[in-house]
Amino acid sequence: MMSRATPLSPDERRASLITVTRELIREHGHDVTTKQVADAAGVAEGTVFRVFPTRRDLIAATVADELSSTRLDDLLAAVAPTDTLDDTTETCIRTVADYASVAAQLFKRPGCPADLNRDPHDIVSLWRERLAQLHAWIDARLTPFDDDLLPTRSEFTHVVFTLGMGLAHNLHSPTQPNPALLTRIALDGARRKETPC
Repeated sequence: MMSRATPLSPDERRASLITVTRELIREHGHDVTTKQVADAAGVAEGTVFRVFPTRRDLIAATVADELSSTRLDDLLAAVAPTDTLDDTTETCIRTVADYASVAAQLFKRPGCPADLNRDPHDIVSLWRERLAQLHAWIDARLTPFDDDLLPTRSEFTHVVFTLGMGLAHNLHSPTQPNPALLTRIALDGARRKETPC
């Protein structure tokens, strides 16, 4: 006789369905069905509809969860510490690119915000808040290296952020530069040079 799994609390069930939906969107795009979500979560399709009245509500909740400050805080807290300007710059470029490319998968389809049953400005606002959060994180990571930089830390933070976003938008290009190359390019132009006596 097969035993039933321990039931999840409503919050746990919601989180579980969002996690499954996120992975399915990454694999299959926004055309994922509630049946696919239910199958992947190991629940009946009716369970999905008890938590999310419509498929659009499920997709909207998944996108909003991906763009939550808590999710980004957790991701940034897991980034290993770095000791050098080179390692810090490369880590920041890679982190921005990874986050932006994963988030972009949830927005890939044209017109996506209108399909989310949310005000598109809410999604845009969440995205802008996360970009500002990333920018502040880079700035904090670069603080110990103020004396090593020719531009101001604020200017270099913007350069690093821009390189990370550019990398995210070209991750599948055959001529894609890697974060180490972008770091060398950024630092060769930004590192303060010793002046000969």
